[in-house]
Amino acid sequence: MEQFFWRDLEDLAGHWAGLSIDVNRPRQGKPALHLLSGNNDRLKLMLNDTPLLWATIATSYYGAWLVRNPQLIQSEMPTVPAIDSADVERHLQLPPEQRIKVWSRYFIKRLTEHQPDFLYPGHWVARPMLPTPARRKRGEGVSAWYFSTPQDASSHLPTWSLHGDGILDNLQPEKVKWLDWSLGQLIGLHTVDPLAGRMKWWRKKAREGSLPPILLWYVGGMCSYVIIDGHYRLQSAITECIQPTFIVLSSTEAREVRLCGSAQQRVLSSLMLQSAKNPDFDVRTFNQALIHTFDDRPYHWAGTHTWAGIASDRAWSDEVTEFLTEQGVTDDLEDIIGRCEPCQW
Repeated sequence: MEQFFWRDLEDLAGHWAGLSIDVNRPRQGKPALHLLSGNNDRLKLMLNDTPLLWATIATSYYGAWLVRNPQLIQSEMPTVPAIDSADVERHLQLPPEQRIKVWSRYFIKRLTEHQPDFLYPGHWVARPMLPTPARRKRGEGVSAWYFSTPQDASSHLPTWSLHGDGILDNLQPEKVKWLDWSLGQLIGLHTVDPLAGRMKWWRKKAREGSLPPILLWYVGGMCSYVIIDGHYRLQSAITECIQPTFIVLSSTEAREVRLCGSAQQRVLSSLMLQSAKNPDFDVRTFNQALIHTFDDRPYHWAGTHTWAGIASDRAWSDEVTEFLTEQGVTDDLEDIIGRCEPCQW
């Protein structure tokens, strides 16, 4: 019997920080959408028996090469049922600060009901990633966009960020792409038809301010996000130049936080000294410093389960070489096979 338990997560200030999902069921076979790994840092994302992309991490560990096999058909994608106008209207009636919370519950409920195999056994976290002012302006339009999770270290939850430059094109997807990990990267799994009826409808919802969030899956091996639901919603937001919102779904592992007793004592002594010297010393600052110094709750490390399904480095390299040769896109093939960063002239 499949069992899913989920609850709201809050930071120490009582602010909503996301959803915790525990999947308690026996490990079975691979879900339809799964990540294969092999030696020499080779990866392959599969939809059943169809490769959606290949990736390999550069030897410098500053980024990765991505080879996309954009699919025109999305019927077998592990997604939630289509969102209808009643769902959109129902969420629009909520206060703005409540919408992302309720949408998160909506997506997790639909996933567990309709695509339970995607959530393999273990612990998962769903966190909002919202438009945020960038620290420095990178350009105009989408290039100037920046998104991040709430920046509160006290939650001990994964934090995510994404620059607009990291959103890959899903209208005419590039077959080969260098993934710059400093940007965050957002990868679509199928192409988008700009003339589709749903595009027109979602563009209208974007203008109305009622566009639902895009559901993402964090893939640790590529330090990137993959769209699980919302390809057309994302494209409508880009077309209308209206920043969307995201919900990032990631599997996590609780890791022990080891604290240094002598360092804790030094911080405490320093705080007590400052408080004694300054009667107006801010109590909130004092308390926050103490919390961060003595907080030994586990840290939630985000990773992605992979299956050992790549026979060898040679098999992966031959497969990528054959695909790119058929597509007539071989300029970067040597760097991809050699795990080298692209030349910057």
